[in-house]
Amino acid sequence: MKLEGKVALVTGAGSNLGKMYAAALAGEGATVVIGDLDGDLARSAAAEIADTGAVTMGLEMDVGNDSHIESAVEATIARFGGVDILVNNAGLARGRWNLCSELSNDEWRHIMWINVGAPLACARACRPSMVARGGGVIVNQSSMGAYGALSSAYSVSKLAISGLTVALAHEFGVDNIRVNGIAPGVMNGRVPPEALERIMSMQLLKRRGAPPDLAGTLIYLVTDASSFVTGQILIVDGGVAARP
Repeated sequence: MKLEGKVALVTGAGSNLGKMYAAALAGEGATVVIGDLDGDLARSAAAEIADTGAVTMGLEMDVGNDSHIESAVEATIARFGGVDILVNNAGLARGRWNLCSELSNDEWRHIMWINVGAPLACARACRPSMVARGGGVIVNQSSMGAYGALSSAYSVSKLAISGLTVALAHEFGVDNIRVNGIAPGVMNGRVPPEALERIMSMQLLKRRGAPPDLAGTLIYLVTDASSFVTGQILIVDGGVAARP
């Protein structure tokens, strides 16, 4: 139980990777707050994880709304005393748009805010509690897409979140707050056959990734196993982005 006594807030955790992250943290003894745009989904996921004996809470949390972010952090502190771990998982995925010819300014601003601005807002909201508790850990969700052809707003936003991770690591280090990121490759899910074939041709490990492949990376980054690691992006993609 490496995280016993720790309180974790995971955004976008009502389903998919976020829910897996929340379950992995709970499995190591953390108290887990599940935030999701769909409040019912968040509460359902929290109840499911609580059935394993974990302490959880589900909240409606729209990371595109500053007041939702502040309310979620305040509710976490009010119920559990503070925040030790923040996992910025919530985000928007969009198709392979040409940035100038197929993407409106409003769409660009929305994607960049949800994928980059919101993680910054969440980090800012959690920082005072982490400082009061002697430090903390923030993990941002990047993507393998940040390290290939930047053919969509999503890819650009994930490259930006990698930069944000390094910037926050510099700023928050004085507070004993470590900031790192995870860049997943293609996990089990819906991928167009032609895209999957192309990606698999570049992977060094010839199998599909699955959400549990990311669980160990997250636990490493939020525990004392990585106590001297900050400002890093760990790429978990089967070797697609491997380079010297």
